[in-house]
Amino acid sequence: MDQKHNWLSISELAQICGISRQTLIYYDKHDIFKPGYIDEKGYRYYSLYQLPFLREICSLKGDKVSLKEIIDNLHSRNLDNTMELLLSNKQNIEKELAELQQKLNILNERIKYYEFIKAVQQHQNRPYIAQFSERKIMFRSWSTEDVDRREMHMTHMILRRECTQNDIPLAWGWGARYPKDSVINRNYMHGAGGYINIPAEYTKRLSHIPNSEIITAPAGFYACIVKYGMPYETKYLDILRDWIEENHYIIIGDALDECMLDTTFYTEEHTKDFSQLSIPVNLPGTSIDS
Repeated sequence: MDQKHNWLSISELAQICGISRQTLIYYDKHDIFKPGYIDEKGYRYYSLYQLPFLREICSLKGDKVSLKEIIDNLHSRNLDNTMELLLSNKQNIEKELAELQQKLNILNERIKYYEFIKAVQQHQNRPYIAQFSERKIMFRSWSTEDVDRREMHMTHMILRRECTQNDIPLAWGWGARYPKDSVINRNYMHGAGGYINIPAEYTKRLSHIPNSEIITAPAGFYACIVKYGMPYETKYLDILRDWIEENHYIIIGDALDECMLDTTFYTEEHTKDFSQLSIPVNLPGTSIDS
């Protein structure tokens, strides 16, 4: 080994490059980056002229390029190959960013949903009017009118599975839907079933799914009541129907009883879901939607 000042020990190289000795030993054993010289005692030394190669390996690895791709590039390195590698990695990162943004959007929606729950809790057991934006739901009829927790949860999970299998991200919220005519006639369980909220832009992907239906919950005014009670219980449908009649509102759509806080939020005081029952209505003095 001549010109000793041109050589670095493994510890010196690790310190200069900000990596561990174990990483350099791994690179050596797997023929990724080998020392330029090994003395009779087995100590590894690296030439200063090797620094650019290790620098490029660290740089590309920091950009999440695979070691195989890095080594392949170094073995046949030219501008075209290097640009192709970087462009391919750029596309992978952009895809990851898009997926992360989607996850962030879903997380933000869930946070907003819980903020909304905190706001409406003050109305517990007292009917009120709220204004909602249009939303899309995927609906599936219950297999029986004698609905219990099992039927409710099984239907919900079937709907979730259908979305997962079709790469549909779920909007937050699920519950029970009661058709408009059934609500008006107080024959609540006729045609009723479970639903989940879904992002509007994904509804076309679900058009082919058997036994499930995409339904639009219209924008507008809703008569609402929040309560601790299961989404399949009809007690509060009667209470809200009576209030609607007393105030001379007109029912113009399906009732939705949305579970907001499920079993995971149960306490000694509350052992039922916290949910919001809402029925779209026409208010006196406004145009009637059909």
